[in-house]
Amino acid sequence: MAIMKDVLFKLDRYSAPELPRLLGALFDMRWNDRQLFKIVEPMVIQHLPSMDCGSLPLVAHSFVGIRCGSRLLFNELVHRCFQSEHFTPEGVASLTAAFAKAPHKPKTFLIGFAPVVSQHLPSFTADQLQRVLLAYSEWPAEIPAEFMEQLAHFLVQDNAQMIRTGLPAQQLVTILRFLALWSARAKAAREDPGARRAFEPIYILCAKTLVAACDELTTEESSQAMWAYCKMKLVPKVLFQRLYSNILPSFQQLSLPSLAPCLLNTARAASGQMQFWDDAHPTEAITTRDLPRDYTLFEDRRLLLAAETHIVRCMGDIAPRDLTAVVQAYSLAHVGSPGLFSVLQRAAMEQCRQLPAEQLSSQLSSFAMLRLGPSFAREAQIDILDRLAQLPVTAVCDILWAFCVLRHRDPHFFKALLGILSPGSVANRRCAWLCPALLEIRTHFPDMDPEGLDRYMGYVQPDFRHVQLRQAAPESARKSLRSCLEQAGLQCTELVEVDGYIVDVLVESGDLEKPVAIQYHSAPRTLHLSTGEPLGGTMMKQRYLRARGFCVVNILDKSWEELDERAEDLLQQVRQAQKQPTGRSFVGPAAKGRKCFGFFF
Repeated sequence: MAIMKDVLFKLDRYSAPELPRLLGALFDMRWNDRQLFKIVEPMVIQHLPSMDCGSLPLVAHSFVGIRCGSRLLFNELVHRCFQSEHFTPEGVASLTAAFAKAPHKPKTFLIGFAPVVSQHLPSFTADQLQRVLLAYSEWPAEIPAEFMEQLAHFLVQDNAQMIRTGLPAQQLVTILRFLALWSARAKAAREDPGARRAFEPIYILCAKTLVAACDELTTEESSQAMWAYCKMKLVPKVLFQRLYSNILPSFQQLSLPSLAPCLLNTARAASGQMQFWDDAHPTEAITTRDLPRDYTLFEDRRLLLAAETHIVRCMGDIAPRDLTAVVQAYSLAHVGSPGLFSVLQRAAMEQCRQLPAEQLSSQLSSFAMLRLGPSFAREAQIDILDRLAQLPVTAVCDILWAFCVLRHRDPHFFKALLGILSPGSVANRRCAWLCPALLEIRTHFPDMDPEGLDRYMGYVQPDFRHVQLRQAAPESARKSLRSCLEQAGLQCTELVEVDGYIVDVLVESGDLEKPVAIQYHSAPRTLHLSTGEPLGGTMMKQRYLRARGFCVVNILDKSWEELDERAEDLLQQVRQAQKQPTGRSFVGPAAKGRKCFGFFF
């Protein structure tokens, strides 16, 4: 204390070289006396023009670390840094790390200082490079494309060997996360979709190194690596499995913003929405187009099942974006207990006003997939109408489909949503689910702009037909069913299209009163994996087929080798469906050996 009193007494005698060293020493001592820093601040501003390049990082680092400093101080610091040219690599790394968390002018400094950082890229050590990238990761949306091009050139052309052997796994994860953040959030990346292709060699090089060094990563680093590769939308299969194995035993250590993307990416992999590339064998490919594809599904859902209790326990702390990711994850994977979805719906209704328009549509379609959320849909309807101008076309299509699944049919609401669509805007594969919504609207409101609905239908029906073909019954099941029906003397056809819907096997009327659509159901393709309940898309299909005059027989049997022996049972079910078109029809041990959740029409 005596020394500090002497320091205060002689503050006005400190010169430009000595004052930054004093501030650095106070910060290193953790002398968090903000009043002292406020006293020193005018002297710092006075001496800034005389300070050399080595003193500026000390000043910035000290004031940011103490969480002190006025806007005037940081304006002068930015101005002085932009005028200087002789920074050391350590000084550049310290300045970027400090300004990334500065209370004033962080974006201005990082964008303006990017050319200086680019010049020092070849001189950075691995630790300095990591600090620089972590700093820019705080503000990824504003980083110019020129800086990213120079970084990609530096990493791929000049330092490929460093990525293979020189950088630790932790630093590789930092690089991948930074590139993924920029690709996802930067305006420059959105304007030029081809910009991210420059990063593909970096992902390929890092994948080979990370597979060998995966055990060195913490749970948090494993989740960041998984997120970064999934953002690229072409994921190495072996590396994904290794990262998943790292996360599964200790997922409770993850923060909710890290756990939610892990659940969502696991669900996408399990539902076939993620494209893998085969990294089991060495390859010299430098672009993703040259990589061998792996089309096998990732069927491990243990993380989703194990995380249920943890999600419920932490529900009070979950942010709207993370809630949306969790709801989407359990909907895509078709798992989750009724208790979990009860909690998720309650949280969604509480956060309904805070949700951005696109997240609101994602939650609605996710709940509708599981035939849940009519109260949430009613709660969200007013918010949707208030935010019509913010809704992208894909979100409008998802909302229309969700409200039709939940039978919340409001003609005025439908007209408002359809009014912001244009024929050209729906010519998008992501709008495929508009087709069943239009069929439902046309069935219940035949006078609602029939010409306009037909025009929209022409745009979305081909894509919806493609989706239906991908979800159709396996070929072995269809052949077994057809053989069984022909033994019973019935004429049938496989994969018959009805306005975009694909019927697995259609029994032609013949001596029957009505044609019979036979649908093969299995979890998680058309049924919920945990409860066996039919999914929202399954119910929409059943309702439409019945409205078109078809009788429906639902097959839940997985033992297709034994089905030929029960041809008479199947024939009896077909004839019974003629007499009770609104009843339930199940064939096979699935209907007899366990409790079945029926199809309600």
